[in-house]
Amino acid sequence: MNIPFFNRLQLKKITVGTEDEAGKRAQTALEGLLADLPDLLMACVVDIQSGRVLASYTTTTTYNPNQLNLRNAKLLRVITDALKAKAWVGGPLTDVSVMLEDQFHHLRPMNEGKWYCFLAVRMADVNLGIAKEIMRRHTV
Repeated sequence: MNIPFFNRLQLKKITVGTEDEAGKRAQTALEGLLADLPDLLMACVVDIQSGRVLASYTTTTTYNPNQLNLRNAKLLRVITDALKAKAWVGGPLTDVSVMLEDQFHHLRPMNEGKWYCFLAVRMADVNLGIAKEIMRRHTV
């Protein structure tokens, strides 16, 4: 059964999932991202272990952080476990970028690997290098 008001998101507003210190820190990170990248499509900060969205921002309901959070958390856990098991040579995981036709999605672990920050932006609005630097600056 599809109940529309359960899936309704507040658009163009940072939504904080928790009122504790984690939520405040996640909100601060998203406010910084939004200040530097005003045309971003979606951004969210998620706890990797639980998959809980700590804070999110979206411009449209087609970008729903609650549908992406568990998949991205699992992806980061699998990559981190593979690096620990030395499945391939490499240092610690710093970020993951996925290039699509007209946009890219960027994941960056934060809070010593306990959370991650997700960013979706159009390629016409910003290039990958600038977005990665802005993300690095706000997710330390």
